Amino acid sequence: MEEMKKAMKYSLIFGICGAGVIPVIYEIYANVSKDAALWIFSAYVIFAGVKFSPLKAREAMLGMVCTAAYSGVLAIPLYLVIHPAVKGWLEKKSKYFQLDLSAQLRFLGAVGIIFLLMFMVWIARAGVSRAVKKLRSNSEKTGSYIENAFSENGEE
Repeated sequence: MEEMKKAMKYSLIFGICGAGVIPVIYEIYANVSKDAALWIFSAYVIFAGVKFSPLKAREAMLGMVCTAAYSGVLAIPLYLVIHPAVKGWLEKKSKYFQLDLSAQLRFLGAVGIIFLLMFMVWIARAGVSRAVKKLRSNSEKTGSYIENAFSENGEE
């Protein structure tokens, strides 16, 4: 139960932060640099995946799904607040670029795919952990086989 509480706590923290990050990343994507925006968002998602990675599968998956859902749903009202402020500021300083519908859909698709990195981080850590356990188990078995082989040869 303790891990479920931790997963829900992380999902709320990362979901609310993600809701604020996504509109800002969208403005960076549209007006500064597409690559920089996606790299920044990737770093955020990987950090969230690292925080979820020590949790068990059920708790981690539930937390990561909730994080993506909270971020996506809460990003819409935050975008409606952030967008006019950024647009006004950019129009004073330089030219504001509005993305067309296909570019906006590409951005949303990229964000969705980048959210999968969270799951990939958890899967990678679980795989490495399982491999390390297997190697330790095999090395202990090998050590006991060698020990038994020498003890049997010595007794004969």
